[in-house]
Amino acid sequence: MSDTRIYLDANVFIAAYETQGARSDHAWWILEAVEDGHFVAMTSELTLAEVLVVPIQEGDDDLVGSYQSVIATGDSLEVAAVDRNILKEAATLRAMRRSLKLPDAIHVATARLAGCRYIVSDDRRLPFAPGVQLVQLGPYAVDVMRAETS
Repeated sequence: MSDTRIYLDANVFIAAYETQGARSDHAWWILEAVEDGHFVAMTSELTLAEVLVVPIQEGDDDLVGSYQSVIATGDSLEVAAVDRNILKEAATLRAMRRSLKLPDAIHVATARLAGCRYIVSDDRRLPFAPGVQLVQLGPYAVDVMRAETS
């Protein structure tokens, strides 16, 4: 098992569970690499709130249940609570970059405070954060993270 910590943004789960084709495949490759122990993954409780919106709107109880099962602390994923330290770090990030939206700041703050080396996301607007590298969800995401940690 690797000790490389990666942060999974909400759009990784949405791509895996709600899209089809290459984008979904790329997300599943990341989730499988986590499951296989290549990375230690984490996300925020905020992720659950973000991914549940559309399934709840559409009355898709099966997808709601899937998300609730998958986005839970277990052997291959840690789900961090949004606490005061994270909120203070998020405020600091927003003070440095005023255009940063609070949810994005919470994701980045959670990743930074948890010691994640990478944030995997499809959101190109996520800010640079010292010590954390943004890895775009795509065909080479797993390879990029594995190569840089070898």
